[in-house]
Amino acid sequence: MKTGWKIAVSALALAGLTHTASAKETVTVWSWFIQSTMEKSIAAFEKENPDIDVKYTYYNYSPEYLTALKAAAVSGGLPDVIGLQPGAFTQRYRDNLVPLNKLAASEWGEDWIKSVFPINVKQMRMGNPAGDDGFYILPQESQVLAIWYNRKQFENLGITVPTNYDQLVAAAKKLSDNGLIPMFQGAADGWQNINVFLMLANQYAPGLAEKAQYGQAKWTDPELVKALASWKKLFDDGVFQTGALGAHAYPTGAQLFAQGRVGMMALGSWWMQESKFPPPLSEYVQNMDGFDFFHLPPMPDSERTSPPVGGIDIGYGLTRNGENNPAAWKFLASLVNGVALQQALNDLNDLPAFDGHGPQGDVTDHVKEMSARFMKDLAVAENQRFADPVISDALENVLAGVAAGSMTPEDGAKKMQKTSDEALSK
Repeated sequence: MKTGWKIAVSALALAGLTHTASAKETVTVWSWFIQSTMEKSIAAFEKENPDIDVKYTYYNYSPEYLTALKAAAVSGGLPDVIGLQPGAFTQRYRDNLVPLNKLAASEWGEDWIKSVFPINVKQMRMGNPAGDDGFYILPQESQVLAIWYNRKQFENLGITVPTNYDQLVAAAKKLSDNGLIPMFQGAADGWQNINVFLMLANQYAPGLAEKAQYGQAKWTDPELVKALASWKKLFDDGVFQTGALGAHAYPTGAQLFAQGRVGMMALGSWWMQESKFPPPLSEYVQNMDGFDFFHLPPMPDSERTSPPVGGIDIGYGLTRNGENNPAAWKFLASLVNGVALQQALNDLNDLPAFDGHGPQGDVTDHVKEMSARFMKDLAVAENQRFADPVISDALENVLAGVAAGSMTPEDGAKKMQKTSDEALSK
């Protein structure tokens, strides 16, 4: 009798454990956010919320993530939470997303938006139809674009940080002559091309490209035509590497840069995260001592160094599939303004989007100094994002055509104007 009773009790206990385990709420998340850092964020969140199980799927941003997201949106198979960038990227999926205004106010109070950096607030509604005040993206981190350089290689070759275009070309030539890639441009990636173009455009007329995308200025204005011509000049003068048009920034360029085989690369404040990756790390990445950054020096027909360009690096949206899953919002809130965010900042993944946050733990003096410079830049950064996917796509195509020589800067500007006129008239 006793044995049978024990077996019955054990069976009931096992059933209870099975039921408890199956009662865990599950949250599905897709993004290009670094897997090792996301795992730390998930662990911190699940420690506070042991009844929630977060399942994360990592994709390389381009083209894997972009392709997977597009296919899932068509099939109705999006996860609960998706990584986003503001403007055109978010607008592509707006119909699949839930506005987060009420959830955010309930979580952090009615004045929560005052804690978000101004450039990020500006970008959070970019591209929304008239009258739609919804926040379909909440920012996790901010970024500032810059030209990163391998300062050990610069020192070894006697190269100083360029302050004018002739010095930039000379630096690129010296790097090339010594078997290094000068400035790696992943010109097969539209996002990196747009980043560099905006650095150039804001040399000639800060904010003009942003006005053009809203129809408040012309893409055919002389300053933007000059920016397109300067974009081509970087290829023609050997600042970018041979074969740049077929190259990808990630993973190819980033890996080569981390290995010390690249002299310069247009990236952003997120590059600080490399120093926090698991070993083995190259001598250049260790503690970030091998790297520093500068802003693109004036082109020959410009009198202005590129001003900082930036805004939201990455944010997250709640999909219609996750709308009825309270655990999904709970994790999203933690990612952007909670314990999950703190883990990302500790890994130096990028700059905070909400005021009052910063990295904790082991951070070198050099990284602290660079981070402080980036935070100053963030306060005055020009807008990095485009509101309309059609205009953004058109600019990617124009930049590829101008770089390849199949389109003149003037024709590229005319094509941009035609596309903008058509998009804005709808």
